[in-house]
Amino acid sequence: NNFKRRSNVLMNIEDIRKLNNEDLIKEKESVIKNIMDGRFKHKSMALNDTSQIRKLKRDKAKILTVINERKIVGTIAATKEEIEEDDK
Repeated sequence: NNFKRRSNVLMNIEDIRKLNNEDLIKEKESVIKNIMDGRFKHKSMALNDTSQIRKLKRDKAKILTVINERKIVGTIAATKEEIEEDDK
């Protein structure tokens, strides 16, 4: 994983887009785990910075956006290839 997260800073969308698909999935799983840990710490009164959960949720949304963008682009590319093959 080439991307190093700073725990209290939101991820930059450009940096997320630079990740390959495998690293993107790993980062998504890491963020989801950190959200669950944050919720647990919040409920047990051990979380000092409650805004951390919101930041992690935003990071998760950015990651999911990039994943969905890649799915859409892949679908469009596949559809164009199918149309070109049908025209032949």
